[in-house]
Amino acid sequence: MSIKTLRKRIALVAVSALGVGLLSVTPASASIAATNVTPNTLYIAVTKSASGAANAPTAGTALSSTFTSVGFANDTSATAQTTDDGAFIYGDGGDIRTANVYESAKLSFLARGTTTSADGLSVVVTGGTLSNLAATAGTTVALTADNVSASYRTAVVTAAGSNQLMGIFNISATLGQTATISVFAGGNIDGLSSATAGTLVAKYTFTVVSATTAGVYSAADSTITQQACLANSSSSGSAGSNAYDTTTSCRNGYVGVIYVDLEDIYGSEVTGSTLTASASAGNVTYHASATTGDKINAATSGFSGAITGDGEVWIYVGQPTANTAGSSTVTIALDGAVIATKTIKWTGDVATLAIDTANSCANFSTNQPNTTANIGAACVVYVAKDAAGNAVDLSSQPSVADATGALVGATTSTTTVATYAALQTSSRGYGYTMLVVPNNELSGKGAYQLSLTNDAGTTIKSKLVDVTVSRGNTNTFAVSWDKAAYVFGDIATLTISAKDLYGNPMADGTTLAGLALTVNTGGFSAVGSSCTDASYFLGGVKTCKYAVLNTEGSYSYSVDMTTVNPQSAIIGTLPVKSATTAVSNAEVLAAIVKLIASINKQIAKLQKLIRKR
Repeated sequence: MSIKTLRKRIALVAVSALGVGLLSVTPASASIAATNVTPNTLYIAVTKSASGAANAPTAGTALSSTFTSVGFANDTSATAQTTDDGAFIYGDGGDIRTANVYESAKLSFLARGTTTSADGLSVVVTGGTLSNLAATAGTTVALTADNVSASYRTAVVTAAGSNQLMGIFNISATLGQTATISVFAGGNIDGLSSATAGTLVAKYTFTVVSATTAGVYSAADSTITQQACLANSSSSGSAGSNAYDTTTSCRNGYVGVIYVDLEDIYGSEVTGSTLTASASAGNVTYHASATTGDKINAATSGFSGAITGDGEVWIYVGQPTANTAGSSTVTIALDGAVIATKTIKWTGDVATLAIDTANSCANFSTNQPNTTANIGAACVVYVAKDAAGNAVDLSSQPSVADATGALVGATTSTTTVATYAALQTSSRGYGYTMLVVPNNELSGKGAYQLSLTNDAGTTIKSKLVDVTVSRGNTNTFAVSWDKAAYVFGDIATLTISAKDLYGNPMADGTTLAGLALTVNTGGFSAVGSSCTDASYFLGGVKTCKYAVLNTEGSYSYSVDMTTVNPQSAIIGTLPVKSATTAVSNAEVLAAIVKLIASINKQIAKLQKLIRKR
C-alpha cells in the first residue's frame, strides 16, 4: 500500500470520527461511462424535466437529453457555452460562470476531474444542498453531514484517475440571493478537510429570480432597431441585427428592415407570445431569421405571428408608392400591447441632375487617363435629387451625355477608388468623379453635361457646363499682390497664375513645376500651407498667404517657374508701414523738408514786400 493511499484512508477515518458519514457508491445505476465527458469539466443540465422532477445522470447517458433539471432560467455568462443539442451548459479551465434560476430549482450536474492517478475530486455548494449523489463505479464518496436526510453540501471522490461525481444541486437560496457550485481537482484533495485544496475546475453562481418576471417582455432589455435597407430581390443579402438604428431612410425601390429581439429582465428570450405589426402605408411581413428572398416581397399591410426559437424577428416593409418619395410608420405590438413604432422614409426616383460648379474643376487638361495620376481627380461633383428635392442613392456613376469643343470624347471615370470617385449617397448628399480626357490636339474652350437613367428608365441630364482645356506644360506665369502696400498685422496674398503655350489657364491639379519663391522674411512670414513646386493650380491660379510683420521698410520678393519658353523671374518690392501712421519715417522726413522749403519761400516773399515800402 502506498504512502499516498494510506494517507487518504487515515483522513477518511478521521473525518468519520468527527461525525461525517462514509458512503460507498457501487450500484450499477451509479456507474457512468466516460464517453464524451471531458476531463476537468462541470456540466449543468438545462433540459427541462417533463415530469417536474430533476433527473440525475445514469450509466451511459451523462450527456444526453435525459440529463434534466427543474427551474433553470438562463445562462448569463459573458461567453456562455452550450452543447450542440443544447442539453447542458458547462464550465472548464477554471471558468467562473453565471446563470439565473427560479426558487427551489433542482439542477442535475456532472463533474469530472483529472485523468491523473490518485487525484481527488470535490463538489462544494452554497445556498443549497446535494442529493442523489453517485460516482464512477468502484470509488468512494465522502460527504458532509447535514440535518436533512441524504442531503449534503460537500462531496469528495478519492479514487484514482478518471473521477466523476454526479447528482442534483437543490437550491434553497431565496429570491434575489445567490447559490454556487464549485468543482476542484488535484492531488492535494484527500478528503473533506481538503476539499478545496485542489485546482478550481469550474464554478457557477446562480441568482434566484422570480418566475413572474421571467419570460415577460422588458423594454430596457430588448432590441427593436431599423437595419440597413435591402434591395427588393432574392439575392440582396441578409438583414442586420445591430442594437442601434442603422438608418431611417431607404433608397428608391428598397425594402425597410426592422430587427426585433425580445428579452425579459434576466436576458432570456421572450417566446410564445404573439407579435403583430401594421404599416401606415406599404406592405409589411416578417421572418424569424435574417434570410431574405421572397420574405421581403410580401403584399400585406400587417401580420400576426407567434414568436418561437431565439425570439428574434425581422420585419420587412415595402415602399408605399413605387418611384415616389414617401414614408411609412410601422406599429409593433406584443400580445396586443404596442411596444414600438418605427417610421421609415424612402427617397423617390431620380428627377434632376446638376453639376456643382462651385466645387468642380473649371480647367481640365488633355491626356488624362482613368487613373489616380489624372490631375483632375475628383474634379466633377454632382447632385442627383428626386422630385421632392431629396438627395438619392445611386448605384452607378453618371456618364457624359454630351461633350463639345476641347472636351470631345471625354468620359467619366469607371473606378471606385474613393480618392477621386464615389457614388452619391443620400447621407452624403453628393457624388463625385473625374473626366477622362483623350490625348488629342484639342485645347481651349469646351463644355460637358452628365446624364443617368433612373429606375423608371428615363434619361435625366444636367445642364451644360463651360470649362477650358489646357495642353502641355506651363509656358508663361504672372504674379500679383492683393495690395500695393501693407500695414502691420495684414495678411498679404500673393497670386501666381499660369497659362499653356496656347494661352489657356493651366488645368486644375497641375503642379507649379520648378517654383522658386522667395519673400523677404524681415517683413513677411508665410502662413497656412506652403507654396512649393508640389503645390497645384486651381482655377488657373495658386494663392500664397503671408503675415505682415511689425517692421517698417521696403521688402523684396522673387518668383520663378519652369516654362516651355524660358521666362525671367518676376521680382519686386513691397512697402510695409505702421498701422497707426500709415506712413514711413522716410515719408515724414520728406514732408518736413517740403514744409521748410515752403516756409522759406513765404519768408522771401515777405521780405520783398517790406523792401518795397
